[in-house]
Amino acid sequence: MNLSVLEKRGISVKIAESLKKEPELLEISLNILEKADLNANSFKNFIRYTREIGLREGKPFSEIFENTGLFKLLDDGKLSEKTKGEELMTRLYNLRYPFWSRKQANFLKLKNKFRAETGGEIIFPDFAEGNSFKILFTIKNGSDIEKIEETIARSIPVLRESLKEIKENS
Repeated sequence: MNLSVLEKRGISVKIAESLKKEPELLEISLNILEKADLNANSFKNFIRYTREIGLREGKPFSEIFENTGLFKLLDDGKLSEKTKGEELMTRLYNLRYPFWSRKQANFLKLKNKFRAETGGEIIFPDFAEGNSFKILFTIKNGSDIEKIEETIARSIPVLRESLKEIKENS
């Protein structure tokens, strides 16, 4: 068993030892570290997310990775190792936290829509804590002040949708 890849990437001995108890996860981890660029912290999150997904799904890690296209991602010759590592972590995060990932995507869509319509910004609370959000406008001159009322009136549907989204499941 070649653990030198773990050493080269600065993976702690504690994590390496814990992986020895899970041969399937160790094999997948070594494969990933050879094909994707993950720093020590990202690798620690990779292990945690993978274990938590495995517990929730009750399936072998290889089946989870195969079903979600993670092995195909690693074999994509068009992507750099850094891009593979970033995409792997994004996909695992979304798989591990499906509700929160959908919520973040909805927040981003609403923020972008509001910015495009008004030039202002919607600020959602971190982790959707609470049941409110803020809006922010930059005012440089008197005409900006006059435009805000009209702009907000036009964006009422986006604001209503944002409030609904923040209150949903909170």
